[in-house]
Amino acid sequence: MVAIAILGIALMGLLGLQHQSMQSVIRAQQSTRASMLAQAVMTEAELERYPDLGRTSGDFESSFPGEFQDFRWQRQVAESGTFPDVRKVEVVIRYGPKLEQSFALVEFLHSPVPIDPNAPPGTTP
Repeated sequence: MVAIAILGIALMGLLGLQHQSMQSVIRAQQSTRASMLAQAVMTEAELERYPDLGRTSGDFESSFPGEFQDFRWQRQVAESGTFPDVRKVEVVIRYGPKLEQSFALVEFLHSPVPIDPNAPPGTTP
């Protein structure tokens, strides 16, 4: 009886470890998906070459129907603050059952149009 009790306790511990391992795998999968989706949104910004200032957001239903229902994106484009022909693009992916987890990606994009040295200060290409 004592041996069976010890075996039962040991098996309960192993089941707990298995559960933690599965949770870690699920978190890693979601984090990987979030980083892949953030790169996809950033690639769209790169294709625009010099995206307009402002904030946009959305989901992935049009690109991947039914695939990423618990994932939402937000893209913020702002001036770099240092160089007038560089914009800071930040992509944030929120994910999870209540969208409580997030993944962020930041890039600086340079304007493909050269700066006009005769333009008044404060204007951007």
